[in-house]
Amino acid sequence: MGAALVPLLVYVVLVVVAAARAPAASAAPRAFFVFGDSLVDNGNNNYLLTTARADAPPYGIDFPSHRATGRFSNGLNIPDIISEHLGAEPALPYLSPELRGAKLLVGANFASAGVGILNDTGVQFVNIIRMGDQLRYFGEYQRKLRAFAGEEQAARLVNGALVLITLGGNDFVNNYYLVPMSMRSRQYALPGYVSFIISGYRKILAVSLPVNLQLMFLPNLCTVR
Repeated sequence: MGAALVPLLVYVVLVVVAAARAPAASAAPRAFFVFGDSLVDNGNNNYLLTTARADAPPYGIDFPSHRATGRFSNGLNIPDIISEHLGAEPALPYLSPELRGAKLLVGANFASAGVGILNDTGVQFVNIIRMGDQLRYFGEYQRKLRAFAGEEQAARLVNGALVLITLGGNDFVNNYYLVPMSMRSRQYALPGYVSFIISGYRKILAVSLPVNLQLMFLPNLCTVR
């Protein structure tokens, strides 16, 4: 990420935190659901046979444990920072065996490094949790939550949750520009591809999540020259 983009990224994170704090009347932190790619993946890919991994140094060298955790970061990532400012523990990766019982009340992170808006993005990573599967896992999560907490509490928790979604960068870096004369670059000129990506993003949002969730979109920033 270019140095000029860092202040903008910090600003976006602060806006997300401020908005999430808005309903300050609630006694307990809100549930937090995370969808997207490596900017927000906190370990799901550790449980997959994939080349998109962050389970070895230098990843994690500044994390409290000084060990790689599956976050594509030297330390905390964006969901960690948001959870910290909300006074909540980080939501666990959905594939973690520790995500059960009371941990379900915190929320869940469904993100997977390498994914994009398009299903053909990240094919070189072999096994990643594409958006359709992330949303399917969200449905599974809700069934587990209802079994643990009951229908009423589960509905209240999900409807009052904060959702963070970050997508799009891989559709350029690991698709359109992946190789010279890629399939998508031969299919679309860049402006047409951008419109195609935006249309795909709208479809994901329209069919997938409860309408009364508070959604936060973190731009997946890249520089196009």
